[in-house]
Amino acid sequence: MPRRFTRPIRPPRLRSFAAATEGAAALEFALVALPFLALVGAIVQIAFVIWAGQNFDRTVQNAVRSLFTGQFQIANAATSSPAILLQKLNDAMCGTGANRTMTLFDCSSVKIDVSVASSFSAGAGATPMNATSRTWNSGFGTNYACAKPGAIVVVTAAVKIPVFFSLLNLAQKSFADGTHLLQSTAVFRTEPYQTTASTGC
Repeated sequence: MPRRFTRPIRPPRLRSFAAATEGAAALEFALVALPFLALVGAIVQIAFVIWAGQNFDRTVQNAVRSLFTGQFQIANAATSSPAILLQKLNDAMCGTGANRTMTLFDCSSVKIDVSVASSFSAGAGATPMNATSRTWNSGFGTNYACAKPGAIVVVTAAVKIPVFFSLLNLAQKSFADGTHLLQSTAVFRTEPYQTTASTGC
């Protein structure tokens, strides 16, 4: 006698549930919505960080040009306080009052460190963030070395920017409070600008 294969009999409710197609689109969307939105969020966040980084680099380059030509040193020869000089350099970068530069970051919060190196190979920039505590390195943003004519200068600027999705930092440099670190470093040799006993370094 041939063997018969029989299907297990499903209860009516189970059969109707298995055959139902209502809400399939909503269920499929629910399955793909979270990874899709996470991907979109990551793309938007990375694009914003790159855009802000380029804006930051351009702003810093505009400011250090006055150090490169010696105009900043000559104009502030009577000032010896590093804090005041760094604030003036920040003003040169960000502008003041109605002439304030439009940026994608809080320009007033930018920390700047200016040092002089003996050679280009020895011109290492300062480290803004403590990798262990993920906070500002103590002392960063307080150093200003006056660049004489022909000196090799290292300018390091850094600022915090907020991120939209702190869970999507994607191994980027981030502080303990979830903000992202923007950093820009410029290494150059100053022009042989003219100095006198009362101007320059």
